[in-house]
Order: sequence, then structure tokens, then C-alpha cells
Amino acid sequence: MLEELRIQGVRNLEATRLKLSGGFNVFAGANGAGKTSVLEACHLLSVGRSFRTQQLRRVVREGEHYLGVGGTVLDPVSGTRHRLGVEWQGSRRSRLDGEWLRGHARVAEWLPSRVLHAGSFDLVREGPEERRRLLDWGCFHGIAGYREAWQRWRRAHEQRNAALRQGQGSAAREFEGPLVGAGERVTRAREEYVGEWRARTLEAAGKLGFKEDLEGLDLRLRPGWEQRRSLAEAVDRSRSSDAERGFAQVGPQRADLVLKLAGRDATEGSRGEQKRLVTALVVGQGLMLEARTGRSPLLLLDDVLSELDRGVTAGLLGGLDTLGWQVLLTAVDHGAVGDRVREPRMFHVEHGQVTPPD
Repeated sequence: MLEELRIQGVRNLEATRLKLSGGFNVFAGANGAGKTSVLEACHLLSVGRSFRTQQLRRVVREGEHYLGVGGTVLDPVSGTRHRLGVEWQGSRRSRLDGEWLRGHARVAEWLPSRVLHAGSFDLVREGPEERRRLLDWGCFHGIAGYREAWQRWRRAHEQRNAALRQGQGSAAREFEGPLVGAGERVTRAREEYVGEWRARTLEAAGKLGFKEDLEGLDLRLRPGWEQRRSLAEAVDRSRSSDAERGFAQVGPQRADLVLKLAGRDATEGSRGEQKRLVTALVVGQGLMLEARTGRSPLLLLDDVLSELDRGVTAGLLGGLDTLGWQVLLTAVDHGAVGDRVREPRMFHVEHGQVTPPD
């Protein structure tokens, strides 16, 4: 649970320190007031990147050259508290309990978060990158050893691609052994995760009140090469073509999720069906995280109440309130949650200033 959030130099937000509730935290204010920037800061602290832009310099407050986000988390499993931080001043740096780190993974372990915003609902229709990102988040937090296997595979993949671009075929071949070994471990972990994810997604839909809409859900992994072959065979068959093109054409970097509803590709479903599916996939990941680790996610909901129909909104709020997860939610006014949430902590956001409740 994120107990305290400290923000400095993020977009139009004034420097602030916020005490958060373990339940619902509602940030209300007019459009452009800075509500989304609060959630963006949380996401940056949790994941190490923004959900609004790939370039952190665009997150920095205008006229400044530094941003910093820090927080204190209480881990429900160990009962310990940890101080997390991330800053950008030309490059990103992350720290845990005062220690500067290489990368952000150790920080991310202590603050698993999921975000839903207007762009999230394009997950079904757009390319596979965001679907892989969603899958890898689940594996990172739910499958032991996944991070290490993914890092080994990624390193070998990048080294082989670099050799291919330089026309060094023999050098590229030297990286195939570690690439295949780690790539197969990555894929087995993904398959394990997806095998449980469907059931958790349906469970989530039930808790949110629309399980019947997803009864025909088919969720499978497309690994990134022909399934009837091993990765070693696929790399061997693709070697000459990879050399011509200068990059790998098969492997975990090409993986995707197959999503079907009642036998149809989910891209053919209505916009409402796709939104319910994405919502259930994300909440299903939270249920899976709880089951596997004992930790619940920090859920960031950026103006999603205006994206979902009234029935789904009521089910989402009521279901999350019953689950007892920590939620940060943005809305134009505090009345958006109504009486469907018990004792929400209300914040007012205006002209970049976040005012906590009295």
C-alpha cells in the first residue's frame, strides 16, 4: 500500500506531499487542473515510466529541469515499510531505501500498480506491444524467476541484433544459445501465466457484475514463432533471412495474446464489449497477484467512469470497494463515486494544487 506520495517538478503540479487512504482516493477538479498528473506520478514511481508519453522530459514541469517522485509503501506480506524514489534530470535514476539502483525493477517489486485510462481500451484493436507489456507485468510480479530470464533473453536478443546489423553473421550466431535458452524460459512462464489468467479474468468479470458478457472468452498465447517448432528450430530456419534484414524475425519479441469472445476475434466486438474485456483483464491480473503473492495492486483509474456505461461503472466501483484494494481515481467532481464506495478520501485539484481533505 502506498501510504505517502511526494511529487516535485511534475507537469503543472505544485510540489506536494499527500497522505493516502488504503481504499479509494478520489482526485476531483476541472479538466487541465492536474488530476491525471497525480496518477502519472504514481505510475512513474511504480513502473519507472509515464503512461502518457515515452519521453520523461515531457513530464517535467515547464521551465524546470528536474522531477522527483517519492513514496512510502507498507508491504502487507512482511509488514515492512520501504522508501521508494525516482527522479529525472537528463536521465532517470531510481532508489530504494536510500540506495541508488541500476534500473527500476527492485522499486517496481514493492509497488505493483495497474492503470486504466481512455487509451487502455484500445488494447484489443491496436498492435501487440501493449498486450505484451500487460502480459510481462503479470509475469514479472507473479512468476518466480521471470525477471531474470527476461533480462537474459533481452540482452542476448539485442546483442544478436547488433551483430546482424553489422553483417557479422558468425558473431550473431554466438548469441543464439543464450537467446534460445532464456527465450524458452520466458515463453514457458508466459504460457503458465496465460493458463490461469483466463479464469481470473472471468472471476473479475463476475465480481464487477458482467461475467455473462465474457462467458465465451478465449485467451491464449501466440509465442512469436510457429508453435509446432521449438524456438531453436525457428531461429535456425530464420537465420539467413535475419541476416538479410538485420534483425530477428522470430522469438518472444513477436509474442501476442489471442483474445476471442464467443468464437469471434475480440476486435470484432462492440466498443462496450472491448472495454469490459480490458477492465476484466486488468482486475483479473490483480486477483492473480493477490493469489500468488499476497499483495494487491495499486489501481489507477484516470477518468474511466466517463468511458464506461453506468452499469459497468457501478459494478467496477462496488466490486473494487469489496475487494479492498487501494485505488486512485480522477473525476470532474466528487459526486462521481456517489455512495458506492465506503469512506473515500477526497482531494481537490485546482491549477496544479492538490488540496487534501480537512
